[in-house]
Amino acid sequence: MKPDTEDHAAFLAGFVAAEGTFVETWNPPRYRFAVGLARVDRATCEGYRRFLRCGSICDSPRRRAHYDDESAFAVQSIAENLTATIPFMDAHLPPSYQRTQYLEWRAKLLDYWEHKAKRVRPCTVEGCDTPRRAHGLCRHHLYRFREV
Repeated sequence: MKPDTEDHAAFLAGFVAAEGTFVETWNPPRYRFAVGLARVDRATCEGYRRFLRCGSICDSPRRRAHYDDESAFAVQSIAENLTATIPFMDAHLPPSYQRTQYLEWRAKLLDYWEHKAKRVRPCTVEGCDTPRRAHGLCRHHLYRFREV
């Protein structure tokens, strides 16, 4: 990374250490990374979105009269968390409580992705990249297997 990009990454990672959260929910399973701030700090949320090139920003009105309006940056997509959030946090998140929370969240997310997530997986026949159908085989190899 360029020096100015490295400084920006360090700033954003420091903000995560103070204001970030990593949440796992079930039914349906979701893994969410979020940073919630007062609406006057919405520019920081936009900075996360520009830097990570994913996620969304949600603005909420104040919940009580003496609270501030809120803006929250969040990444909920498993694919975006795998390609953007995890590499960023691995490289930049400083030692903190949030890092501990992140490491637990990351372990659960990676386990879910490897063992439980419904996704297109390639045929188990060596050299075949066609999506699986049944028994770990693509349609072509499945029919060939049944003919034998």
